[in-house]
Amino acid sequence: MTNKTAPIEIAIHSPTKGIVDLSNNEFSQQCMKDLGLCWYKIDKSANDKNLPDVLVKNGSNSLSLSQLTNITIVTDERVSDKVENLNITLRGLPDNSSHEQNKIFIYELIENIKSSGWKHYYFVEDPRIPGSQAEKIDSPDHVLGHYVSSHPWLDPNYKIDIDRWLKIGSFYNWFFYNDGVYLHLKAWRHDSKDTPTKTGTYLISLEFQSEREYWKSSIPENERNRWEELLPEKLSNLHETRSTIEKKARAVGIEIDESYQDPLIQALNN
Repeated sequence: MTNKTAPIEIAIHSPTKGIVDLSNNEFSQQCMKDLGLCWYKIDKSANDKNLPDVLVKNGSNSLSLSQLTNITIVTDERVSDKVENLNITLRGLPDNSSHEQNKIFIYELIENIKSSGWKHYYFVEDPRIPGSQAEKIDSPDHVLGHYVSSHPWLDPNYKIDIDRWLKIGSFYNWFFYNDGVYLHLKAWRHDSKDTPTKTGTYLISLEFQSEREYWKSSIPENERNRWEELLPEKLSNLHETRSTIEKKARAVGIEIDESYQDPLIQALNN
């Protein structure tokens, strides 16, 4: 019987060094000193008999994730030595499992995420169209001619059928928010050569970003040191885009989730 080790506990905003030092699994470290960037990694083969588990903590909430093949913490030590950028890859189902099985597996993961306190997040520029309106939208990546990142077909509060699932294509994206941290659940689908409409291989990963990391990444790299100064104007422009699409949606009978409010950005409210 395999002796399972305790899960690695990673608390967002906690010192990276403390997590690395206390881990039962050894992290590799690679740094680019001139940029102040460091990558702390655990890499495993999917065939490993004793893959690590992790407990991701954010405030009073904890998310348990099992059977991981990669854990990567990226730190910008010019700014902070704490965990603000965390990437996790799951082992998932065996290669060439059915698309239906993978869909069920991913929706179970989504339920786990939601039960751990994470809420659906809409990009600020995207219309607040819930998954209940999916039947009214033909495209898997556009709404009324506008590309959207947080698409109604992939609202984590709703499930789609297998036909719509397959129409999405190779990349699936769900977005969440919890207490100042943003979570991007990603799945990459590679269809089987012999039965592409029935089976495939899925790579599933989760990216956690602090408020600072999330919003800095939306600013041109050469101006990121001024992200707090530049963000209000950017948000105003993004909200205009949302308003334009929502107006078009209402005009054709697509409902808007008026109850949804964008998460508070603490850096702009200090």
